[in-house]
Amino acid sequence: MIKKVIVITKEWDYLRSDLELLCERLIKSNIECEMRDLDDTESRQLVIRYGIENGIVRIPQIYVIKDGNIKRMHYEVTRDARLNVDSLIINIMNEVCSRE
Repeated sequence: MIKKVIVITKEWDYLRSDLELLCERLIKSNIECEMRDLDDTESRQLVIRYGIENGIVRIPQIYVIKDGNIKRMHYEVTRDARLNVDSLIINIMNEVCSRE
């Protein structure tokens, strides 16, 4: 079973340090996590196929890939413009560990 998290972002993303923390914590939990730049061709393909909602692309994009299925993860930004990493990790772990 292939399990991977892909985070698509840009250098200027104000959540970048939180996203790096997210990847570090996922890797410590034995889940592969990869940070990619939006300018990367594969990243753009993912965003075009899975990341457009109501005609808008939100950066960052976070995807869970499990057994060839791709799911975009929703996330919460706190009032002080931080990523709620703990909540996101719980949601990712639930997605990765779920049986379908």
